[in-house]
Amino acid sequence: MAQKAGVSVTTVSRVINNSKPVSSELRERVERVIKETGFAPSEVARGLVHRKTKLIGLMIPKVANTFFSQLIEGAEQVAKANGFNILLTVSHMDMEKEVDYLSIFKDRQLDGIIFSVSQFTNLHRQFFNEFEIPTVFLGQQIKETPYPYILIDNFKASYEATKYLINKGHEKIGILKGPDYDISTGYERYRGYQQALQDAGLAVHDDWVFSDFHDINNGYRGMKTIMEQDELPTAMFACSDVMAVGAINYLQDHGFRIPQDMSIIGFDDAELSTMFRPKLTTIRQDSFEMGAEAMRCLIEQIVEKKTEKKEIIFPHQLIERESTAETTNYLRR
Repeated sequence: MAQKAGVSVTTVSRVINNSKPVSSELRERVERVIKETGFAPSEVARGLVHRKTKLIGLMIPKVANTFFSQLIEGAEQVAKANGFNILLTVSHMDMEKEVDYLSIFKDRQLDGIIFSVSQFTNLHRQFFNEFEIPTVFLGQQIKETPYPYILIDNFKASYEATKYLINKGHEKIGILKGPDYDISTGYERYRGYQQALQDAGLAVHDDWVFSDFHDINNGYRGMKTIMEQDELPTAMFACSDVMAVGAINYLQDHGFRIPQDMSIIGFDDAELSTMFRPKLTTIRQDSFEMGAEAMRCLIEQIVEKKTEKKEIIFPHQLIERESTAETTNYLRR
């Protein structure tokens, strides 16, 4: 291009990047060649030169769960407003794949990472011990790194959800929870459920506890497992809305009415909680705003070139709708 315009490479660079003044005559010559050749600058090359790619890596475990789709929307809105783009990856709960994606983010010199964590393994620890890259964690309390993390008080939220069912007269309450390795949705939410039952003088029935990753099929399968027991609960606490919907599908497929025969409370207040019938009583956490705040926090790290360890606890709220009612005596064998 410099040869075609009869100018130096430096002049071409100044015109393209608008970095320093160039005479109008030289600018016109360069712009004419740009138009004739259809030249577009390489963003990758620019990133290598300026050490800024304007790309953020966003990793989530699942995309079908509307909790994560809303989180992505919140993060993307803030990213675009600040001139950044998102490179989205979905790990499908494969821990080795997650570390591979983190390495790709590093190798491509992305400006930062937002990582929605379900399990923080030794492989993850090794990566963040070896490499420094602006990062924000979502969903888990990650204390082993210098980076901030964003979550809600999962113990307190689950305690309130279970207490709500107890206050409606339910004494036989089951739970569909996350996998045991997921500290937030598997351990903390189960711990809140246990504590609420214990404080009310009620027993935890192991036969009414089902653990697996959050999707509709697992909710269906978990409800089937629990309903095959000799003694049945009158209410279920599902630790995600998608698990709650799966549970409701199973019950309705087998002639049970919600909430007359079984009360169900979910978790997340995802979009499907009001699209589904009956509308779902649930614990609300604002995944859109959590994604937006994660992106704001990350861009602050990138711009200021400073990492500050922060714990950001978002509020939660119990939303009462149609899937819960006062206890009944329908479910007996």
